[in-house]
Amino acid sequence: MKVVFQISFLFYATLTFSQQNSEKAYRKLYISEKKYSLLFPENWYLKKTDSLQNSFMLLSEKSSLQDNFIENVGLVIKDLGYENVKSKVLKKIIDKKFGVSSEIISNRKVLKNGLTGQEIVYKTMLDNGYFATILQYYFIKGRDLYLLTFCSKPEEFLDYMPIYQNIYDNFDIR
Repeated sequence: MKVVFQISFLFYATLTFSQQNSEKAYRKLYISEKKYSLLFPENWYLKKTDSLQNSFMLLSEKSSLQDNFIENVGLVIKDLGYENVKSKVLKKIIDKKFGVSSEIISNRKVLKNGLTGQEIVYKTMLDNGYFATILQYYFIKGRDLYLLTFCSKPEEFLDYMPIYQNIYDNFDIR
């Protein structure tokens, strides 16, 4: 009986401590704009890149003083000039974007807020000479192309994937 009590106490203490840590780690900040909303970790920095709320960038904290790559999440909304763009046109837009320096890892259709889009994961060399693994989502609503991008070093991509997935899950197109 004493052993059962000790095991129960250890289980309760471990569960309570891990819940407090997970709540702290997953506190989020909220962005709500006319065309989108999303939640993101409170330790990421929000940098709006235009006054029309059609783009933003989220920047991670540096993991150490030697960290020379800042993981980031970006959204760009582009007016395509006309409505009801077909999926074939979206595919052409996507294909045009990728050059010879990109290695596509996966490419699949996804559904978000009733919109069919495209999810692409690829490796590429950035302008600064660093390699990056990029996860991008493309969606079209009305005249707008939504491009949500997650970027990290290839060796850290899987470590950041839970954060990226949580941001994507809490991203709503209006």
